Amino acid sequence: MVLAVGATAITSYWVVRSLIIDSLKANALLQVGNAGNEIDRQLATLLAQVEALASTDNVRNLNWSTSEPYLLRELNRLTDFQMFVMAKSDGSYYATNTGLSKANLSHHTHFKQALEGKTFVDDPVVFPSTGERFVNIVAPIWSIPGSDRTQLSSEDSSEVSPEDSSEISPEDTAQGTDSLTSELDQKSQPIGEFAGPVSVTELSNVVTKTRLGRESYAFALDSKGTPFVHPDHDLIKKSRSFLESTDPDLVKIAQAMVNRQQGVQQVQIGGESVYVAYSPLDKANWSLGLVIPRANLEGELRGLNLLASVVGAILVVTVIIALWQMQSLEQLRIRVAQEALLNRITARIRESIELETIWQTTVDEFAALLNLDRAIFCWYHRDRQELEVVCENRREDLPTHLGCISIASFGDLGDRLNRCESVRLDNVAKNRNLPADVKQAYIEMGIASYLAMPVLVQGNTPAYFICVYSKPRRWRDREIELLDSIADQLAIAIHQTRLHTQTQEHLQTVSEQAGHLAEATVRQQETLAYLSAIINNLADGLLVTDTRGKISHWNPALSAMFSLEGINLINLDCKDIFSPKLAELVVTTREYLTEVFTAEVELVGNRFGKAVATAILKESTSNGLDKTCIGSVILIRDVTLEKEVDQVKTDFISTVSHELRTPLTSILGFAKIVSKKLEDTIFPKVQAEEAKTQRTIKQIGQNIDIMVSEGERLTKLINDVLDIAKMEAGRVDWNMQYFSVHELIKRATSATFALIEQKGLELIVDVNEDLPQILGDRDRLLQVVINLISNALKFTDEGSVTCKATCIDNEITISVIDTGIGIPEVDQPKIFEKFKQVGNPLTDKPKGTGLGLSICQQIVKHHGGKIWVESELGQGSTFSFTLPISCSAVDEVKTIDISIPGKQLQSVASIESSPADLNKTILVVDDEAPLRELLRQQLTTEGYKVREAKDGRDAIAQVNQELPDLVILDVKMPEMSGFDVAAVLKNNPQSMSIPIIMLSVAEEHERGYRLGIDRYLNKPINTQELINEIRYLLSQGTATKKVIVVDREDGKNQS
Repeated sequence: MVLAVGATAITSYWVVRSLIIDSLKANALLQVGNAGNEIDRQLATLLAQVEALASTDNVRNLNWSTSEPYLLRELNRLTDFQMFVMAKSDGSYYATNTGLSKANLSHHTHFKQALEGKTFVDDPVVFPSTGERFVNIVAPIWSIPGSDRTQLSSEDSSEVSPEDSSEISPEDTAQGTDSLTSELDQKSQPIGEFAGPVSVTELSNVVTKTRLGRESYAFALDSKGTPFVHPDHDLIKKSRSFLESTDPDLVKIAQAMVNRQQGVQQVQIGGESVYVAYSPLDKANWSLGLVIPRANLEGELRGLNLLASVVGAILVVTVIIALWQMQSLEQLRIRVAQEALLNRITARIRESIELETIWQTTVDEFAALLNLDRAIFCWYHRDRQELEVVCENRREDLPTHLGCISIASFGDLGDRLNRCESVRLDNVAKNRNLPADVKQAYIEMGIASYLAMPVLVQGNTPAYFICVYSKPRRWRDREIELLDSIADQLAIAIHQTRLHTQTQEHLQTVSEQAGHLAEATVRQQETLAYLSAIINNLADGLLVTDTRGKISHWNPALSAMFSLEGINLINLDCKDIFSPKLAELVVTTREYLTEVFTAEVELVGNRFGKAVATAILKESTSNGLDKTCIGSVILIRDVTLEKEVDQVKTDFISTVSHELRTPLTSILGFAKIVSKKLEDTIFPKVQAEEAKTQRTIKQIGQNIDIMVSEGERLTKLINDVLDIAKMEAGRVDWNMQYFSVHELIKRATSATFALIEQKGLELIVDVNEDLPQILGDRDRLLQVVINLISNALKFTDEGSVTCKATCIDNEITISVIDTGIGIPEVDQPKIFEKFKQVGNPLTDKPKGTGLGLSICQQIVKHHGGKIWVESELGQGSTFSFTLPISCSAVDEVKTIDISIPGKQLQSVASIESSPADLNKTILVVDDEAPLRELLRQQLTTEGYKVREAKDGRDAIAQVNQELPDLVILDVKMPEMSGFDVAAVLKNNPQSMSIPIIMLSVAEEHERGYRLGIDRYLNKPINTQELINEIRYLLSQGTATKKVIVVDREDGKNQS
């Protein structure tokens, strides 16, 4: 009986031992397989992402200038990758961190495999710069067939977009990758390699956490048997294959792993007997191994070993040992069942995206496995401290908890759930850490044992898987680990479902965008047709050239302007077709890209055109800061009619000016004569004792003063109108010279000082005497400053007027600041317009012509400056203008004593008529009798003899009869103009020395001076200025000017 029992025991020992070892080996393989599955899932996602990027047009066109910004955006989104590498078929490559590399990949194995159309995970390598190991995820870059490019980008690319690639489930990766590669193979060929290096760290973490008992460890070998994950870091640093090891057992294990075999072997490693479980990966040519000390694996055989050592012991011991082994088998069965449950849940998550079904099935199966009284899946709402139960499994006699449950009365449970902690209570009633009221709350809910495991979903409301027993129960570690694993799988399911939802939304968005793009394309075509119709029907000529000056576009109006109808101008050189002036305009636009240039060009049929040209600029970078010239555009308008109108306008203004100034000269002159006669002759003889007589005398004097004042006002209006007309027509003679800004402002303030004192205002001058000199027309700029100061005085009743000049950035800024009424913001743009004044024209009396600021703007603009106003109603105004500083102004300008011209003028003014001058004869030539009479009275009063000539012919006849001592000559006269008369007199040796003073309303000084005119005075005449000039010229004896007389008939010259 004992022998039978012993034999039975020995047989049972070996049978049971074999079963246990097989079970333990299977468990070891399961651990390695689970780790391999997790790594495969990660690699599958990375492969899908890389292949999706490689299939986009941005990569397949191999144009780094368009690929780089796209890949940098994707690199920010796909944080697992260190960088992206795009290699061409010749082995040259670009990287997102370095750009174009000097190295070449053509000799690398992974590059050759990519050109064979393979998508794969390469063996780990080491970054030379950091020493960190990384893995290249490699995919081929397929060419884009010319005929199928649009179809590929709109259909194939949309199937696996880079945004979608991060959401592809690992199970679909292989099928989706093979499908996409197959489609690409049918349509194109590999033309390059696309790779995304990822760190080995994340993969290493999966391997290193794989264990089975103490002192066990996991490692990973690449395709060559070289370890890249191993607890012994020296082995990794050496990068030596296990196939080259001197340990035959290690070589045998390595060979099996390199051959992608799966199994468990007992070997000697480092003198220690161990079990090695190994299994290959699906997504990479790698293999994982798990080294388990023999003592760990066979620890559960100690009972059998003890049974073997005490063979012959009593049957009771044998039975006890057998029962203990049976219990171990039961635990193993439970463990296998748990693993099977986890595998089913994992498979279900991969196969379905119906969250409610996954949750309910998981709750049901886990409750059945552990025989739970209640199992629930719920969301935890932090703000309300409520659990929202969405599915449950309960004992039939227990009430449902579906819906929201408040946990406010459960102590610190809410805080722990808020921190996403797991909560474990084995025995609620005997738990010393729970207050009595909290225990009561648990008991009322029928909870004696409680386990809550968080389901962590990033960025969302936390979820919990909760298990409940109605009786106390100790939760085993294996059960907690299983629940933790299930919670992780549920988190994956939730994340996967949400990604799928986002993918569908993205697809919908892409579809809508495609529709919008089609509509935009149609609209763009319509717009282009519309623009083409506009260009072809423009009345102005349009010419477009490229950067080489070749014609790229023109319209029918241009052909008509230059008689080029029927000629194809495409790619013809602009300078070969058009005038040099127009060709030069095209060249100038390419030299000054941001400027607009104009020129007058001749058209066919004696017509004229105005050409406006500028460069065509295109943004050359994504930020829009850099621009590149792609050509020039010229618009030509036929301005023949405008030029004719402008000439008519000029003639009209000249005529009107003469017709106004001539009588105005008489009015002002006679008014001043009357005033002087009354003051010097009549009023002293009138008895002014009566008040009425005194009032009459006073009123007469005031009336005459008003006549003079209003006449001068009318003169200023006429001068302003003429100034603005000449500036618009470009016929102003600018006297450009260097001068001091300080002296300019000094003269302006002196000219307006009387008016400042009259109004009782304070004048403040803030000008640095060290300001550099500028180049400009001093008299015109003086007119600007005086006008600004006068305007400030008009609208300022109290306070001050400040004149300020500063130098900033090669510009001098002159400002006139007043404390007057200010200008409303809405009226500020109007003040520089012609004939515009601020205020209500029906209630406010105009203070001027409304041309002053417009003239100022024209003068400043001519000098290359700008003028503007800053004002606030009731706070005064600041008028400012800028003038550019010439770089050579300081060196070229010689300082002069400005008092010298003043002294000279004073000397002229101080000349009095000598007794000899009283017999001098002055010939007055003018077709206007009133003007002749005016001059006769003024000159006779001064003691001169006056002769009159009504026109030019009469004047020449009188000069031939008797030579006068001086001639005053009007310009505009019938039959012979003043210039003609002057030419005759200066060409006659007998009369060429007679001084001539010319009076005119037109500023044609240069023409007069060329003829030998001594003085040139504008109407209306300043009487005192005229008398001074006469005195000065008569004191000289003869004319100081000499002219050359050319006789065309005999070829003789006289001077």
